[in-house]
Amino acid sequence: MFDATPTLFGLLVGFLVGLTGVGGGSLMTPFLVAGLGVPAPTAVGTDMVFATLTKFTGSVQHYRQRSVNLEVALFLGFGSIPAGLLGVATLEWIEGAFDPETVKSIMITVIACTLVLVGASLIYRNYFMPNRDASPKPHVWDGKTKMSTRRRAYTVVFGAFGGYLVGLTSIGSGSVMAVILLLLYPLAPAVVVGTDIAHATVLSLVVGLAHMTQGNVDFGLAGSLLLGGIPGVLIGSRIAPWLPGKPLKTVLAVMLIFVGVRLLLTY
Repeated sequence: MFDATPTLFGLLVGFLVGLTGVGGGSLMTPFLVAGLGVPAPTAVGTDMVFATLTKFTGSVQHYRQRSVNLEVALFLGFGSIPAGLLGVATLEWIEGAFDPETVKSIMITVIACTLVLVGASLIYRNYFMPNRDASPKPHVWDGKTKMSTRRRAYTVVFGAFGGYLVGLTSIGSGSVMAVILLLLYPLAPAVVVGTDIAHATVLSLVVGLAHMTQGNVDFGLAGSLLLGGIPGVLIGSRIAPWLPGKPLKTVLAVMLIFVGVRLLLTY
């Protein structure tokens, strides 16, 4: 008998992604692990497939709109992709070194801490980052000037931090990376979003393939999630211009922190 629960949750997550731009991994992975009882490695790998396919359309659209800074995305990838693969290897080591219950406990703790970090980063991004208009001002780095060696090094290092979290938990490819971009580059918001999504698509693809080779992807489950997720993204994207983004993201951030703290206290 067909279980509609993953499809309905995929619809909800896709809708929130389209509405707020916040990555679905922050919601999807905890749901799969704590809600459906999916083993953590399978939940992470399946979410990576879901994330790759849902982000791909957005990245193509941003590229057409010329809101992707390829140089920044490239140097983020230099750090995030190797670190993401290291995150996958760490997850495999945990799975092989401990019994299933201990693996579940370790991964829920890691996921919960990451959720709190993501929620806090969203609040920081909404309320404490400098405000920038949609069009760059003279002091805003436009991406046409060649990046300095120091800026490139920072990009690789911070990209590695975010990439490792993604490889280990599938969380952070959107929200954490966006905050890193805002901290390192005074870019226009549209370019931050476009560059973040383009980079996250490639990162999710590589990490997802790594999880596939380890047998960590439930393709049937991924299909059920995408059945709801793709229309959810389209609906959310259509409604987004009509709703206030900042309050929605704040509510979502508080919810992520609440879920993270509850997981820490429960498991």
